[in-house]
Amino acid sequence: MNERDQIYVEILRYGMLKLREVAHMKRLECCEVEAEHLHNIPSLIGETNDYRHAYYIDSEVPFYLERVDRAPDMTRFALARFEPLWARLRELRRV
Repeated sequence: MNERDQIYVEILRYGMLKLREVAHMKRLECCEVEAEHLHNIPSLIGETNDYRHAYYIDSEVPFYLERVDRAPDMTRFALARFEPLWARLRELRRV
């Protein structure tokens, strides 16, 4: 598994932990936001089309951040857990 794929696995891991936490608290809007963020990640693992990876960073991540901005605890989580992973994905970017 290459480094980019490992990063996506980490994003899935952290996201699933957050999804479980907000589901336990019955915060359905937060569940929806996290599920929307995570649902395409499995298809990016092993993906050779660099434009799909660029779309994730350029479009899906900002959309996710826009939505979590309405829930401060979700924003803190995203910045603490995901931002270092997103930064590395940006460094690995090929297009």
